[in-house]
Amino acid sequence: MKVTLISYTRNAAELLIFTKSTRLTMEPALLETIFQWSEERKTEELKYIANTIKSSWEFVDYTFLIEGVSRAMANQLVRTRQASYAQQTLRMLSKEDGYEYVPTSKNVASPAAMAIIERHTADTLAAYNALLAAGQSVENARGVLPLATATNIVAKFNLRTLSEIVKSRSGGRTQEEYQEVVRQMSNATLKVHPWTSDFLFPQGRSYFDDIEAFADDRLSGPDRAALLKIVDKLRAEGAK
Repeated sequence: MKVTLISYTRNAAELLIFTKSTRLTMEPALLETIFQWSEERKTEELKYIANTIKSSWEFVDYTFLIEGVSRAMANQLVRTRQASYAQQTLRMLSKEDGYEYVPTSKNVASPAAMAIIERHTADTLAAYNALLAAGQSVENARGVLPLATATNIVAKFNLRTLSEIVKSRSGGRTQEEYQEVVRQMSNATLKVHPWTSDFLFPQGRSYFDDIEAFADDRLSGPDRAALLKIVDKLRAEGAK
């Protein structure tokens, strides 16, 4: 899997400050005035914006190319409605020469599981090609391919939506693959706009990860699920 930030709003900090300020002050030269502010003043204003009404966050966009993820993960991602997507198609793109199966870390850790997956992949590809040979179209043959078939997808989020994804999809109840995509998206965003840490991680990257690691190591079944649910609620409420 690989996540690349391929486009983002330039002068995002100034635009955020401008769109927030226009609620009280609508001056033609306001944006140019903000560009003249010191970095210290901009930083302080951004910290304030990160803790107030979020409507101005929607003016800042980030577009990611997400490569080599399972279609199962992509299906979960596109449930986020306030976003734009362009995904590689299986309706027209033939996989007769083979397809990539995206295993989980637990799959990879188990030789027995990987052996089963390899056999399944070979059998599925044989069935896919048999359908094509029988005169079925690529569109009609694709149904035999598994949800773990690798795909590429471009996704664009505004800062408000991205912050909600980071808050709600970083927890242990989220699919491991989805968590990794979110981690890479947030890291890429922080690299170009370090100040977004106050928007994506308002309480910092807290001890929630440690709690989840403890749950994975020491608990199982209903007890693990119950603790992870509590952590998700704390994250969503912005607890420290």
